[in-house]
Amino acid sequence: MTSPSLPLPQGRPQSRRNRLVRRLRAITGAIMLVFVTGHLIAHASGLFGIGVAQKVLDVTMAPWTVPPGSLLLPAAFLLHASLGLRALYLRRSLRMPPTEALQLALGLLLPMLLAAHITGVDAALSVDAGVDSYTRIMALLWTPTGALRQFVLLGVVWLHGMIGLGFWLKGRGAGAGWIAAWRIGAWALPLAALLGFLDAGRSVAGLVKLGLLSPTLSALPADLHARAQANEFAMIANWTFAIFATFAARGLRHLISLRHGRVVVTYPGGRTVRMLPGGSVLEASRLGNVPHVAVCGGRGRCSTCRVEIVRGLENLPPADAEESALLSRIRAPAGVRLACRLHPTGPVTVHPLLKAQGRGRRPSEDPMVHGGREKRVAILFTDIRGSTAIAEQRPPYDIMFLLERYFETIGGAVEAAGGTPNAFVGDEVMAIFGADGGDGPEDFAAAATQALHAAGEIARRLEVLNRSLVRDLGQPLRIGIGIHGGPAVVGRLGYGETRMLTAVGDTVHVARRLEELTKAHACLLVVSDDILQAAGRAPATLDASCHEITVRGRVEPLAVHAVPAEAVHRLEG
Repeated sequence: MTSPSLPLPQGRPQSRRNRLVRRLRAITGAIMLVFVTGHLIAHASGLFGIGVAQKVLDVTMAPWTVPPGSLLLPAAFLLHASLGLRALYLRRSLRMPPTEALQLALGLLLPMLLAAHITGVDAALSVDAGVDSYTRIMALLWTPTGALRQFVLLGVVWLHGMIGLGFWLKGRGAGAGWIAAWRIGAWALPLAALLGFLDAGRSVAGLVKLGLLSPTLSALPADLHARAQANEFAMIANWTFAIFATFAARGLRHLISLRHGRVVVTYPGGRTVRMLPGGSVLEASRLGNVPHVAVCGGRGRCSTCRVEIVRGLENLPPADAEESALLSRIRAPAGVRLACRLHPTGPVTVHPLLKAQGRGRRPSEDPMVHGGREKRVAILFTDIRGSTAIAEQRPPYDIMFLLERYFETIGGAVEAAGGTPNAFVGDEVMAIFGADGGDGPEDFAAAATQALHAAGEIARRLEVLNRSLVRDLGQPLRIGIGIHGGPAVVGRLGYGETRMLTAVGDTVHVARRLEELTKAHACLLVVSDDILQAAGRAPATLDASCHEITVRGRVEPLAVHAVPAEAVHRLEG
């Protein structure tokens, strides 16, 4: 049993409290990020002169100099820091992904760096009232120690905020445009601020050298300087004590938990992990180095960490409202829970439903084709049927995981047959066969044979994938495959190191059109007669029905064959 002093998260009150805490952390973090962004914009405007920087600073800082901004900012800082320490205390294990560890370390370091900046700026603004505030601040900061401290502070504050913003965006399935804007802003704004800070600093140094401005530090009265140092020491000491107290509380909790035993989590194969009461199953997996998928980082924003409860259902708290809604959204059967939200009170045996997969093997080296050259190749296209309906029923992280498994299945089948996976767009895959061979009839025959073998291998591997996902999807993935061969310009396209082997021409367009025809003919594969003849396959051996389509650039209609799924399996090997 668990000690009464170690409450476990369960039930609706805890769910509401957790939601409130997450929202408060997000809101207070956003408030501070807006404030820091204003600072960076002011520094960046220093590139246009210290006078411009002063005007920009007046605008960006105006909301924070009067109520409620003057009260909101310190309150947000104190609350955000307190919630960070609370989250640190509640962790049952300090094992975490590197990005989370970096964000935590930066968060603990941040108040110590801010102490000197806050107290120094307050002191600087209390003297030389006839000098612009930005000039006085720069006079304080423009020393070897002050400038270095400002650079470090800038990096720590911004990186901590950008990591948090990145988690927030990705957790909500932000589009590619938002992610791109986040990445550009994460680098561009601090770089511009750094250049502006250096330029403004040189301007201030020139004023000091000409005797038009006194260095603020030397102009501070002794009592004001001593008070600033005392305030800085007090802030650092208080924060250090808060960190020490948090870790001490964790240690005390650990000692208390020893009197009440550990919670044992058992995994497939009989592997067990013993953890402190109150920890989640996902934390147990990390503690025991058990591979466990958690695409969103264990924040409850996806369902990739879900597990099936094999034993110990009576030792589990009920699912809260958020977990229940997410499980209902993916139509999870009874006995399935989210590992990141599951805090067992006693022994429990679980079975992770999504296996942690290693990366697919590296593609074979493609020949370098400079400028492109025309040759006869076989092109294969494949696409998921009903992908929109699947995407609407699942969180974005689940779709990413599903696509990764699907691409791994198709790409592996293509490589096994000797082809080159070329393009992964949405849920569509394009593959090229014969790109690295010669250009004789026997080479095209080999490419056609490889493409047909790839179709058979895709069908086989898709069945394996569907068996592993049948409980998650509720229905098997259905795809369409189109194969055509002929002349195409093969070469490397792209920019810089992002160049990749591809094929361009009507042969590619026809192959894509054949893949689309699988919908109309309700079959797994539509292949052109050119491919079957080159590979020496008779349509009758594949139970294929023959059709004719009109193709741009050809006088005669193109004969194609609709091949049912049973016959496609015979193409393997």
